[in-house]
Amino acid sequence: MLNDRPTYALNDPIQKSALVTVRDGKLLVARSYGKDAFYVPGGKIETDETAEQALEREVQEELATKLVEESAVEFGVFTGQAHGKREGKQVNLHAFAAVLEGSPQASEEIEELRWVGAAEAEQVSSAGQLILADLAKKSVVTGAANPRRAVLLDLDDTLFLTHEVKWEHHRFVAKDSFGIDLTDEELTEHWGKPFEEMIALLYGGLGTPEERLEANKASNERFPKKPIDGALDAVNELLDRGIAVGIITSTVTERAVAELTRHGYPMDRLLLVQGADLTDFHKPDSRVFGRASKLLKALGKTEITYVGDALTDEQAALDAGFNFVAVTTGLFEADDFSSRSTVLSDLKNLPELFA
Repeated sequence: MLNDRPTYALNDPIQKSALVTVRDGKLLVARSYGKDAFYVPGGKIETDETAEQALEREVQEELATKLVEESAVEFGVFTGQAHGKREGKQVNLHAFAAVLEGSPQASEEIEELRWVGAAEAEQVSSAGQLILADLAKKSVVTGAANPRRAVLLDLDDTLFLTHEVKWEHHRFVAKDSFGIDLTDEELTEHWGKPFEEMIALLYGGLGTPEERLEANKASNERFPKKPIDGALDAVNELLDRGIAVGIITSTVTERAVAELTRHGYPMDRLLLVQGADLTDFHKPDSRVFGRASKLLKALGKTEITYVGDALTDEQAALDAGFNFVAVTTGLFEADDFSSRSTVLSDLKNLPELFA
């Protein structure tokens, strides 16, 4: 984990914390006195502190402000050439997206602060350029007309036609492994719940959680989900328009990633893929969006839309303060959704909502 206290060997990469905060599609960087390149704010992680503790200390020292309490979200580790060091000396930037309490101010050790876009990458250190490039690829650092937009999408019956084929899958597993005949009423009642909870209910609570998962997994490839026509094109078009995209689903993250990868989704451009195993909260509870909301706020995304096919998707999104777009590719019709939501019959039309 990024928060574990690091130990070092002589030739190990330098370990540094890094602040990722974005405003109007541009990344905050700093330049120290006497230096020729900007770097992502942060600094060396001391042996007695975690990466996040180092970030909090460095933000106060460099930017004369503090992080908003509990706003930091792990963003990744970026490894590159350490600026100003011998060729081949590496630095690991332990990056956190976070929100600052106030406007950053250059401290005594900082000559200049600047907000930079992808076109200004040459002004930034080599390792910092890796973060900048990743943010640009994910449409966070963007020159789009409205850089504050982000779209989060459900997976099942939103990007993939799921319920018909997976209902047959669950019927097969329930009968073959547990001797249960599932009805449409039972499938309807439990459909859309977190995956492990759902199969426990559908399979009558029989077997251990591991046995239920294994029974389902053993025949999973026999019942493949079908991609919804135009969904992939819609996601790519959103990204190309400078709109950040993420996935929040009730299925298991590993399965969601495998499905998206198999059908050609640009995984390196997606801001996040969150399955039911990565959160303690589940739709219709709006807290399912907790980590995503923190991340998006730190990255300057304040106009957030969730896209889904179910009433639980709608309730969670609206309670979170998001816009909601319903697609009628699941079990619900247009009239089932509230007047506060936009309804589409075809996901191909989604990008036009942001024209």
